[in-house]
Amino acid sequence: MFSLFNKQKDRQAVINPKTEHKVLIINKGKTLLNSALNSGIDWPHKCKVGSCGTCKCKVLSGDIKPQIDFGYVLSTDEINDGYVLACQSELRSDIEVEINLNNNKDKK
Repeated sequence: MFSLFNKQKDRQAVINPKTEHKVLIINKGKTLLNSALNSGIDWPHKCKVGSCGTCKCKVLSGDIKPQIDFGYVLSTDEINDGYVLACQSELRSDIEVEINLNNNKDKK
């Protein structure tokens, strides 16, 4: 009976819908960043724990579940403009995000 309320559902993230339109499947409980990296997408990142801000992206549509308070890394203006940290974002719905994947020189 309780399984009716806890259905595992994968979500879809469309990355750069206006230019590249890459579609990524995000498994429940996985972050946007880890899913992108596991799918071979060269997403900019340094730390994977929400302290550097390198993985930030702009959510154009949809809803995420933040694992931390983004205010420690992102400015209030960035948060109000829809920016999130991909390393600390699980999906609550299908989303569209915008990120510059071409300038990924500092990835580690």
